[in-house]
Amino acid sequence: MEQLNYILDALFAPGILLGMALCLFFLHIPQKAVLRNYRHARYIMGAAYLFYALCIYLEYHVFGAEDDKLLARPIILTIASFQAYLFTHTLITLLRLNNLTLRKLAIEASIITAMAVALFAAHIFYNETAAQWAFWIYVVFYMALLARYVIFFRNEYEQYASQMDNYFSDEDTRRLHWVKRSFSVSLAVGVLALLYALLPVAPVALVFMAVVIVFYATFAVRFINYALHFHSIEAAITSETQEPDGSLPPADNELMNRIESLMLQDKLYRKCDLSVNDLATLLGEHPRIVSSTINAMRQVNFKTYINDYRVKEAIRLLDEDKHNQRTIDAIASESGFANRSTFYRAFKNSQGISPTDYRLSC
Repeated sequence: MEQLNYILDALFAPGILLGMALCLFFLHIPQKAVLRNYRHARYIMGAAYLFYALCIYLEYHVFGAEDDKLLARPIILTIASFQAYLFTHTLITLLRLNNLTLRKLAIEASIITAMAVALFAAHIFYNETAAQWAFWIYVVFYMALLARYVIFFRNEYEQYASQMDNYFSDEDTRRLHWVKRSFSVSLAVGVLALLYALLPVAPVALVFMAVVIVFYATFAVRFINYALHFHSIEAAITSETQEPDGSLPPADNELMNRIESLMLQDKLYRKCDLSVNDLATLLGEHPRIVSSTINAMRQVNFKTYINDYRVKEAIRLLDEDKHNQRTIDAIASESGFANRSTFYRAFKNSQGISPTDYRLSC
């Protein structure tokens, strides 16, 4: 096991991290203002990968990798703290592109740095008792840091999901589920790092490094591909930052009636992948005004509002199709749903049963 751990930790991991760092540094990103923070995050993550690769290399090939080294546990916790900091804020940058500022990032980095310096000072300049106290204080600090990041990320992701729901009628593919999953895995890596610091033995090290290698590699690929898929959410992201002239006017029945007319008479909901911008263009209004009117007058987001019409249309088609001449997929398409899974989810949320069960009950 020690030999396998050495191969993964001392040889394979630094190579993977170095390769991914170079890919991040030389990644081409379109020169769009809205991608400014993403460009910055690219360099930060590249530096993080390079730094981690360097730390592993120095540990095994310069200083040695004895498990009982005085600074082994502080090094593990310090690296884990900065990795949690970098991954959390990088992932949020992909969701809320203009949310973070250098000032916010600098303040938080300074706090982590100060705690780390105090931890190392206690281990280097004071006795074993002081070092133990400093270590456990840092463990509590690290756990609080992880808890804060969980709350922070959850709030930011919920805001992003709400933004997509208020812009697209079929936004499941735009939810960036991989970002949410990446945060969950990075949190698991952070917990494993804590376990490794508390119990720095070969089996824990092996599991920890295997998870780190897989996560860092897959995350870098996903991060690099984000630029290619950004166009699918760009309209929603930019509409959030582009306010209409003046403040948003109060919602009124006249605009809501015009929206309802497009739904009932023109059956606009049948348009696959309908967005609030499509509706706003037909109405000659700003998307934010249309979205806020639907929110205020119908107490639902844009996606739910449109999908309610689609479900009603699907029910009408199912009721008419007494001999089951249409397939479920055909009914979903005619109703405006982009795919079968979205249709089933919306139908069941609205009616409590699936379209297939509804057909059988008719």
